[in-house]
Amino acid sequence: MNLVVLTGRLVRDPELKYGQSGMAYCKFTLAVNRMRKDDPADFISCAAFGKTAELIGEYLRKGNNTGVQGRIQTSTYEVNGEKRYRTEVIVDRIEFLESRSSGTNSFETDSNSKPKTANSYNQPKYTEPKQSGVVEEEDDEFPF
Repeated sequence: MNLVVLTGRLVRDPELKYGQSGMAYCKFTLAVNRMRKDDPADFISCAAFGKTAELIGEYLRKGNNTGVQGRIQTSTYEVNGEKRYRTEVIVDRIEFLESRSSGTNSFETDSNSKPKTANSYNQPKYTEPKQSGVVEEEDDEFPF
């Protein structure tokens, strides 16, 4: 299984470009904090394609807090006869964890759909799940 979920801040403005086929692609770097405050951040290279790339290029800027979900991809290439390796996250889904105005709301999208918004950048409201007729017993003890 190759699944990556990261939350971090953009190191610089994303680079939105278009390939020869007209497909949008965007490269950016996320600074992801480690668990301990003493540890330095990790700088993770990311790439997105299609509508996701266009949204990143339009809405994200340096310093924005962002969540990404995707997969790790490695590749090799040569520069002046020297073999080089690249590891990056191919982004399938993004979540904009800050809005332009308040800095605290979310805006979410994935590569296969339109942007998912809740009241123009407002946090989604919690709604009670519908009862399915199944009665659940409350248990004070865990089975493990």
